[in-house]
Amino acid sequence: MPKVLQMPDSGGTKEKFNIIVGKLYATIAMHKAYFPELVTIERFLDVNMPVSGSDKDYLERLDELCSYLHELSVSSYLIRHLHHNLCADVDALKNNSFTFIQEEYYIVLPK
Repeated sequence: MPKVLQMPDSGGTKEKFNIIVGKLYATIAMHKAYFPELVTIERFLDVNMPVSGSDKDYLERLDELCSYLHELSVSSYLIRHLHHNLCADVDALKNNSFTFIQEEYYIVLPK
């Protein structure tokens, strides 16, 4: 069970979106040399990021990411794990619980 971090009730959806996407990019950068399937997710992230200031746009983009990872998770345990942790943060954002996974990466592999 991952540790959780209480996020302050400050900052809007855009800031929390950036935290979530930043953790996803960091996870991909750390592990893509060993898990090439992460490159596909990186390419998906680079396309159609929201540019408006609408909370709805950011939440829709996060839903798209969760759906996309769900599709990929069928054939990869690593992606299932990534999907689970990403969606936990997305749910926290949607429910205004501000409880995010504490690690700076969505996948932390033993050394």
